[in-house]
Formats: sequence, C-alpha cells, structure tokens
Amino acid sequence: MPADIGTRLARLERRVQALIRAPKLVNASIEDDALEVYDAQGSLRALVGQQPDGTSGVSVVNGPPPPTPAAPTVEAALGALSVAWDGTFTDATVAPLDFARVEVHVGPSPGFEPTQGTLRDTVETPQGGSCTVPLPYTDWWVRLRGRSLSGTPGRASDAVVGTPRRAATADLQTGAVTADTLAADAISGKRITGGTIDGAVVTGSTVRTAETGKRVVVTPKPPSPLEAIPSVLLYSDSGLERAPGTLKASVNADGTALPYAALTAPAVQIDRWNLPDASSLSLLSPQLGVRGGSFELTATSGLNKDHGHSQLRGVSANGPSGSSTCELYVEDGRDAPGGSGNLGARSFVTLEGAKVTVRTASTAGDTQTIFTPAGITVDGWITHAGTDWTRITELSAGVASDATSPAMVRVTANRTIELSGYVTLKDSQIPPGRQLGILPKGYRPAARRHVLVPSTANGTILRIDIGVDGTLNLYPMIGNRSTWVGFDGVSCRAD
Repeated sequence: MPADIGTRLARLERRVQALIRAPKLVNASIEDDALEVYDAQGSLRALVGQQPDGTSGVSVVNGPPPPTPAAPTVEAALGALSVAWDGTFTDATVAPLDFARVEVHVGPSPGFEPTQGTLRDTVETPQGGSCTVPLPYTDWWVRLRGRSLSGTPGRASDAVVGTPRRAATADLQTGAVTADTLAADAISGKRITGGTIDGAVVTGSTVRTAETGKRVVVTPKPPSPLEAIPSVLLYSDSGLERAPGTLKASVNADGTALPYAALTAPAVQIDRWNLPDASSLSLLSPQLGVRGGSFELTATSGLNKDHGHSQLRGVSANGPSGSSTCELYVEDGRDAPGGSGNLGARSFVTLEGAKVTVRTASTAGDTQTIFTPAGITVDGWITHAGTDWTRITELSAGVASDATSPAMVRVTANRTIELSGYVTLKDSQIPPGRQLGILPKGYRPAARRHVLVPSTANGTILRIDIGVDGTLNLYPMIGNRSTWVGFDGVSCRAD
C-alpha cells in the first residue's frame, strides 16, 4: 500500500462507494434471533424471525388502533338476533392492512362497554358478513369493534337495538322438525308442554300425567307389592289407597305361556300374603287347538279368602266341537253363618250349553239342581222358610173371631197352609157357598183347595173351599146348621 496518505484516502473512498452500491445481506442469515422493525418514532412495530414463544414468523406488535366499523344491521330472528356488517368503516376509512376481525358485542343497554363477557361472535373478513346470536326474549343492543393483527382494539360503533322473536305458526310448520334436523340427544332434561307426540318410543323411563294426586303412570317396573311387569298405574288420590290400580299384559305362569291382559282396581287393603286385595278383570286370549278365550271378573283378586269372594268366569269353546262354560261363584267370609271354618257358605251357578247347574254348600249340607232339556234333577232337600202365625182379620159380616182362640193362619217350611182358632156365626143357617172371610196375601194357595172341618158337637160336618184369592167359603156336608166353626187341624198344600 502506498505510503502517501492522500493516495490511501482516495482508495478507501472508492471502496466505500463500491460497498454502498453492492446488494444488501447477500449470503446473510439470522441465527436464533429476530429482526426488529421500528417506525420513525423508534417504536417497535414487527418482529421477523425467532419469536419470544419459540415460534418463527412475522409478528405485528404495537400497531395503531383500527378504524371504527359502521353501525351493524340488526334484525329479529327466532329466539335470536341476526347481526350483519357491510364491510365499511366510519368516515369512509378503508380497511387497514393489519386488519384481523370485527367483533360483535351484545349488551343490555345502549351505553355498555365491550368486554370479553359481551363478545358473542366475530366477522373475520374486511368484506363484511353476518351472524346469528341466540338471546332471551327482551331488548338487546349490538355494537361492533375492530381489532388489528397486533391485538389492538378500535373504538366501538354506535349501538343498535333489537328484540328476538318468539316462535309463531310460520316458524314451526307441520313437518318442519324432522329426523334430519333433530340430532340424537338434542332434547335432554327439558319439559315438553302441549302438542302431540306421535310415533315416539320411550324406553327405560316412567311417563306420568302428574307427580301427585289423581294420575296415570306408565312404568316398566311398578313399585312393591305390585308385580314387576310393565304396567299402567292408576292412582285415585284416595287416603285409603294402599296400592294403585293396574293395567298390564303378560303371559300365564302355568306353563302354557298364553297371553292375557288384566285390569285391577286400586287396593285399600293388603292380604295376609302382602298382596293387594282388589277387584280385577282378566282376559285370556284364545289359542286355536289349545283352549278358548276366557274372562274372569272378581271382587277380591287377592288370595285372602277371609273376606269372601265373588267371581264371574267364562270360557269360550275351542273349535266347532268344543263346549263353552260360564260360572257365577259367590262365597261369604269364613266366619259368616254357614261357613266351614276355612271357607264361607258358597253358591255356584254354572252354564254349559243347554245345561244349567245351581249348587250351594254350607254347614247345613250341599244341594245341587240341574236343569236340562230332558228335565230337572234335584240332589238334596228343597226347603222353604216358614212364617209366623198371623190373624185372619178380613172376616165377613156376621162372622166374629173367638176372643180366646182367634182365627189365625201360617205357611210352614214344608209349604203347607195351616189354620187355627175359632169363629162364631151370628146366623146358624149355612147355605152353600157362605163366605167366612179372606186370607191375607202371602198365605193363599196356588190352586183352589177343598178341606173338611168339624163345626159343632152335634155332628155337623162342613167343607171349606180355599180360593187362590184367599176366600174361605162354607159348604154343608152333613147338617146345615152351626153356631161356630173350628179351624184347628185344617191344612192344605200351598203349591
């Protein structure tokens, strides 16, 4: 290098000029660092390269606030507000290059300040857009606020009010909600009031018309002591109710597996086997070649025969050659008169085709009467309750009942009419057919009877004809005069 200082300075000047004209950062790199970009005031505006969180890229920081968006358009929607922004800013400002989004804020008053709690949605493009915000049915105010890439918020727009619209006929038309629009498990823990649910299947749950009082409950598992069979429970809201009424269908437990349906009234007592004691109606389905259909109507469906039993049961014929039966059965309580200790007095009426059987059973014995087209068969005695003696008060003129032994009549348990006592005759002449009096109703024969009676000690013998209307007419047989007529020992058949 020349020792002349002037020459050396000239050379250095040429080299600096060449360095200035040369391309910048040729074959340059940033090693584990970032290039910082500052504005004219010395404020950091961007980082290019390694970011503070370990990522790499370009981060915009400390950007200026974005311009204020134009006021939104707010329209009522079904249970919501529809909010739209047209992509413009106030004072005709253009969208900044560091535009990030426009925020949609909703508040309860026009002067609310946008916060994270009021943010409901965003518009991610400076071209504008719309969104739907679900809200309760009241007035709401909507404001828009811009935000830049650096996260700097701008000034919020003016507030615009709107009110969500309630559902009307035009919103929920027939068929509007379909399987495609209603997602699985979309309705959970909600109350459905009014309307009609058609074709729905409810599994593993209880459906009830009310929580308490008179109500109907559909349940797959009734409470104890009821059978664990899916049933419709019928609650009467009675203070005496011990178990609700039931409507259920199942199969017989007798090995036949024939289906049946049963309706049971609410029970007010539980029997000794801890089962409801109530009236019921059971219907058993017929099965071709197995048995006919049947029904059973009972007044006490429990096993407790202490309280007696009343039942009507019918079975239809099984096929063209089968027989049908219908039986009426009544049983008193076990301690009622005529009971046998474990069972009360019982009666049966059985209908089988053209045959009718009537049977009774008590401590007095069993009787059975069978009615068929061929005749009537009686097994056991036929008895009737007898009556007490009663006075014959309707006597004819000139006929008087004896004061010491008045004229009386009774009907015995063997169905005979017996007379007793005496009557005196004012006129001793007895013409044929002279009427003494009339027997009271209930003491008259089924057909006209003729009875011979002594009259006086002189040997006069008279005949009394007893009519179906109760008339007592005298006919002289030996002699024709008498002052009195004695009835002791006079009797005839009632039937």
